[in-house]
Amino acid sequence: MNFDANSSATLSTLRQQISEMGPQFNETVLQKTRALYRPLLPAASEKVKVQRDLAYAAHGRQRLDLYAPVGAARLPLLIFVPGGGFVGGDKRSEDAFYANIGSYFAERGFVVLVMNYRLAPDHAWPAGGEDVGHAVAWAMEHASAHGGDPGRIALFGQSAGACHVLTWLFDPVLKGTKPVSAVVLSSGFYRVAGDQIPPNVRAYFGADRSQYDARSPLTHVSPTSIPFLLTVSEFDPAFLASPTFELAARLTNENGHSPQFRWAAGHNHVSQVMSIGTPDSEAASVVLDFLAGSQQ
Repeated sequence: MNFDANSSATLSTLRQQISEMGPQFNETVLQKTRALYRPLLPAASEKVKVQRDLAYAAHGRQRLDLYAPVGAARLPLLIFVPGGGFVGGDKRSEDAFYANIGSYFAERGFVVLVMNYRLAPDHAWPAGGEDVGHAVAWAMEHASAHGGDPGRIALFGQSAGACHVLTWLFDPVLKGTKPVSAVVLSSGFYRVAGDQIPPNVRAYFGADRSQYDARSPLTHVSPTSIPFLLTVSEFDPAFLASPTFELAARLTNENGHSPQFRWAAGHNHVSQVMSIGTPDSEAASVVLDFLAGSQQ
């Protein structure tokens, strides 16, 4: 696709192709969306230094890729936690996604950590939330050596990754301080409920329905001073959209004021994060503006 950043007609074509996929998410939608955005990703920047597969804990999945501006010093940190339906996903799929997120925010003054985490069924609840905590602890200890400021750590989770972030922040089984200054959650899965539990969700949260409420991070949301940005996409399927609205209501009731909220017109479940770094810049700008305002 030839994309002119100033061409509303081309952007309209991109939106039309996403719209035609409809409010659903499956492997076909994932691959079609990748195909739309992959040609729009920029080449690697010489201004960004990349270090791959740094170990933040002992397991082979507990690895992260670090993106830092050349000459970085005391910059805010951003940890991105990708989705994958609890049983899959990767920090560097096809060497394009999610390097786009690392490079985009590094070019704009952040040290970025894009992390993997342990997966179900071998590693069930609360392994993902535990790994977010391990990655934050690694960042606290090692940030300064990579040009980051351990006093300014933001988290950005998408889909299952957003669930893991929320679990680490609020679930009482994961005790301890939460030294983060901002949180972005995109189209997260925050509550296990209903008669039909997909196999991937059951693989992570278990087969005992009596435990689902206690293991749902939405259950444990409590008052917090951490600023939140919640995003949801127009073409998220209902079961992946409604938890964000529920979380917004819960944070509002607990804190007495609403979190920042963005409904992304024309996007599907993964296109927001895949668009980051491309000329389709609206979703990226929303996150960047929020982070810039909260990381002063």
